[in-house]
Amino acid sequence: MPNEALPQASFSPQRRWSIGSDVLLSVAALLALVIMVNYLAARHFRRIQLNSAARYELSPLTLHLLSSVTSKVKVIVFFDPQNPLYSSVKGLINEYEARCRQIEVEYVNYVVYRGRAEQVRESYKLAGSGDSDRIIFDGNGKTKVVYAKDLSEYDYAKMLRGEEVKRTGFKGEQLFTSAIYGVIDPRPVKAYFLQGHREHDPTSESDNDGYLVFAQSLQENNISVGRLSSLSFDDVPADCQLLIVARPLDPLSHVELEKIEKYLSQGGRLMVFFNLDTAGIQTGLEKLLANWGITVGFNRVNDLSQAKLGEMQVVLVSEFSDHPIVRSLQGSRLALIVPRSISQRTAQLQSADASKAVELAFTGPNGAAVNVSGRTERTGRIPLMVAAEKGTIQGISADRGATRIVVVGESLFLANVPIKNGANRDFARNAVNWLLNRDVLLEGIGPRPIKEYKVVLTETEMRTLRRMFLGGFPGAVMCCGFLVWLRRRD
Repeated sequence: MPNEALPQASFSPQRRWSIGSDVLLSVAALLALVIMVNYLAARHFRRIQLNSAARYELSPLTLHLLSSVTSKVKVIVFFDPQNPLYSSVKGLINEYEARCRQIEVEYVNYVVYRGRAEQVRESYKLAGSGDSDRIIFDGNGKTKVVYAKDLSEYDYAKMLRGEEVKRTGFKGEQLFTSAIYGVIDPRPVKAYFLQGHREHDPTSESDNDGYLVFAQSLQENNISVGRLSSLSFDDVPADCQLLIVARPLDPLSHVELEKIEKYLSQGGRLMVFFNLDTAGIQTGLEKLLANWGITVGFNRVNDLSQAKLGEMQVVLVSEFSDHPIVRSLQGSRLALIVPRSISQRTAQLQSADASKAVELAFTGPNGAAVNVSGRTERTGRIPLMVAAEKGTIQGISADRGATRIVVVGESLFLANVPIKNGANRDFARNAVNWLLNRDVLLEGIGPRPIKEYKVVLTETEMRTLRRMFLGGFPGAVMCCGFLVWLRRRD
């Protein structure tokens, strides 16, 4: 019987070394692929939002602005995580951070980390109590604060029916982009409030007459605020980018009017407020504004169909034109207190260098303008505010030699307490940005709609759902596992 060959070992030393080297090479190749993929992904990536209920895609305007940021901007989210807005704020701020390397974000839970919260309060001179939730933007030695109460848009139509007012929009991107622009904009800006004619005082804390909150909002937009006691002896200061005349109760002198006209002819920016108290007074501004295509009515305007429930003197204005100042306010409401009519002149000059006046906001179709003698002048949609522009080319962003004017037939809506109602603060911010050529903050960004779902369940249905989630689903998984175990056992 021939000798049978002995069986060889399945894994000789050479074969084991060969397999081992193949495994090492495969692991090294896989590791190299992972490193290369991560390297490329870090530089060429695309963010995709999977949660359709909380979409935080940034608008092209915001992305363009972020691409131009060259200096560090620190963002401090000074928030209580229990605030319903926290998740929306965090999701949006994270998107800003991901899109711009110059943005550094810090989350400060002032409820838990009290030491750090106190440091932030001292550094930015924050109030110790009340209105604590806010987002602070710090860059180039300037700061801008966005408050939580300003982030929401509400459905004020329900207020007229006595129903609960609910949030309908989230204005985070609009305000955050504005804040970043404010801290990176190197231009010094100063606004002056004209005084000496019993105007609203920008240093007064009076609830319904002072303009301190409005002045503070200007400062938060990196606009310095000053007061002009009179123009009788001095011209409008050379560093005045915006002159605000808020409800003069006494007439301006001929000299003062001439100086304001001179300021406007040199490309000045003017914001004028009238109200019911001035309806029977000739301040002199009426004739000056008429030369710029604006007619100031000596009347009071009411609209009972748009009156606030329980406060008939408050008109909730929701009809706006397509002007950049009010374009983002579509769907919002201004709360004006017995306004006067402000309209564009019907016979404006049509020359290339003529002033162009545009009516901004109107009453509803049931509005009525009543003059000082009690006679109804007109009914229907009545304009309440006008913006005028005079530059080298009409409708084109104004240059240094251009003039911009905003006139409103109401002034109390920006007082310390009323400014917090409706979209009053938003209008003030938009009007100032337009007057100062900050057009980048007016276009392309609107509130994000909030989808609200309400599920109503009976107690029996709730018990059924509880049993399903606590017993049914886990039990189904256990049964599947048991069946797999039986099959493998057999």
